[in-house]
Amino acid sequence: MRKGQKILLTLLSLLILGVLLLIHSSPPAVDWSPSYEQNDSRPLGSRVFYDLVKKQSGDWNAIHIPPFEAIGEVPERATYVVVNQYFSTDPDECELLLDWVRSGGHLFVSASNISSVLLDSLGLSEGVFPDNFEVERQFTLSLEDPMTLTQSITYDQFHFGEYFKWGDSVQVQTLGKIRVNSSQDTVGAQPNFIQVREGKGLVTLHAFPEAFSNYFLLDNTNKSYTEQVLGTWDLNYPVLLDHYIKEGKVHHSSPLYLVLGSPYLKAAYFTCWALLVLWVVFEGKRKQKAIKVITQPKNQSLEFAKTISSIYLNSKDMTELGELQLKLFWDYCRRTFHLQTGEDKEGFALSLANKSGVHLDETLTLLRQLDTLETKTQLNAEDIQQLYQLIEDFKSKQQHGRNLQPAG
Repeated sequence: MRKGQKILLTLLSLLILGVLLLIHSSPPAVDWSPSYEQNDSRPLGSRVFYDLVKKQSGDWNAIHIPPFEAIGEVPERATYVVVNQYFSTDPDECELLLDWVRSGGHLFVSASNISSVLLDSLGLSEGVFPDNFEVERQFTLSLEDPMTLTQSITYDQFHFGEYFKWGDSVQVQTLGKIRVNSSQDTVGAQPNFIQVREGKGLVTLHAFPEAFSNYFLLDNTNKSYTEQVLGTWDLNYPVLLDHYIKEGKVHHSSPLYLVLGSPYLKAAYFTCWALLVLWVVFEGKRKQKAIKVITQPKNQSLEFAKTISSIYLNSKDMTELGELQLKLFWDYCRRTFHLQTGEDKEGFALSLANKSGVHLDETLTLLRQLDTLETKTQLNAEDIQQLYQLIEDFKSKQQHGRNLQPAG
């Protein structure tokens, strides 16, 4: 990696680290999404409500299965509480719930959007205040006798203003109302907290689940409203708190949530991914392949000759070495003087003397000594030394033939 790339990679890493530290140190944005989960500390979570419930005396029971399954196991005299942004049910489940209510149960539902299946079964319908985008919507909550409020309750956050409607033939007790604070209001106060008797039991519908949220309960005035709503629960019998129908319920499909659940582990996790991407980008570029250094082959001729000669010198029998020297000399004569060795020694000696420039007597003496050594059946080190000396003396006296070229 070049020096410039290393500097750029370091700067990018520091930039990413600085952004992560800035994000971590800055206060998170307020999440106003509805949840109503018992451990959720968001404004529309219900951690405060469930913490208050745990401090109260009573038979509190948590339900983590759908009402269709739970209703067959709950006692006849109990309060089944559902608090959520919506309450959805099907005809079969709705019929099971109403049968349980008719036998003496109490179904309490606090939701902004209640299933039409349940409302139709009770002869009810749901309406909302008309939108008015020219003013900020602020709602006022009130309660009917025998419940009372020392101060009026207002709510200034987003809310559709749901309320209930019914025909003259339906017996409904109104427990609370809601109205929008606007000079352009044409609807007036409408019931959003009602109770319907079914057989031996009751169905209580409350269209303002925000009353159970953290944001609402942190105000002491608002807290009194929620306490009055809870007054409809008979604490002499079990209270079944639903934890299954929750919009903010978290389903973990991967163990990675253990890492992402901690802000420090989450920051480290994404930092590792960012650095890995940078490493791939910079290391993935084409690089110049290293050029292999090719050294020039050494001349090992001398070492080779020494090795071969040592093989012969270490051997006690020098005959083969002598024969090799003689063959090399006769080959030298053929290549240098273009002579063929034959039976006529004197003719060969005369030709060799003429072409080499060595005196004839010396040439004859050389050839006789070579013949003598050649006829010996076994040569020793002294013979090899003598043979070498004879050939070298001849070559040193040679005057012609070193640069001769073959005729024709």
